[in-house]
Amino acid sequence: MGGKNKKRKREERPSIHPNNKYSENPPDFSHLASLYPSFQPFVQYSHNGYPTIDWTDFNATRELTRVLLHHHHSLNWWIPDGQLCPTVPNRSNYIHWLQDLLLLNIIPNGGSKVRVRGFDIGTGANCIYPLLGASLFGWTFVGSGMYVCCFYGCCGNTKKIDFFFEICVIGCRCN
Repeated sequence: MGGKNKKRKREERPSIHPNNKYSENPPDFSHLASLYPSFQPFVQYSHNGYPTIDWTDFNATRELTRVLLHHHHSLNWWIPDGQLCPTVPNRSNYIHWLQDLLLLNIIPNGGSKVRVRGFDIGTGANCIYPLLGASLFGWTFVGSGMYVCCFYGCCGNTKKIDFFFEICVIGCRCN
C-alpha cells in the first residue's frame, strides 16, 4: 500500500494531420509579413527573436487567416468584425480527417470518381470548411446559417471563387 503513484503514459497523438501542408512547415510569420504588408503590424518578436502574433487580437488573427488563405489557397477572404475567425491549419486538419474517412469506403460510393458534396451546418461568415474542402479536394458544399451577416460574409467569400457553392440561410435573425 505504500507504493508510488505511477501515472500512465499517454500515447502521443499527432496534433496535425500528416497531409496538412502545415504539419512539417508551420506558417512563417516573418516571411508572410514580408510578402503581405498588411500583416506586418501584427507580427511581434519574442526576446529570442521568434516571430509571433497576439492571439487575443481579433484583427491579428483575422489578418493571419486572410493571408494564409490567400498565400496557400489563392482565396480572397474577409469577415466582418465580431465573427468567428478560424485558424487555417486547424480547420485544414478537419478536412483531411474527413478525406481519410471517405477513403475508408465504409459507405459504398460507386467508384473513385464520385464527387463529394458536403453540408456545412452553421457555415458562418467565415465559410472556412467549404473554402478549404473546395481548395484542397475540389469538393462542393451546401452551407446553412441563421444570421444575415453570415449570409453576406459567406457570399462575399464564395462569389470570387471558381467552384460551385450553394448557401441556404435558415431563419435570418439579426444580431
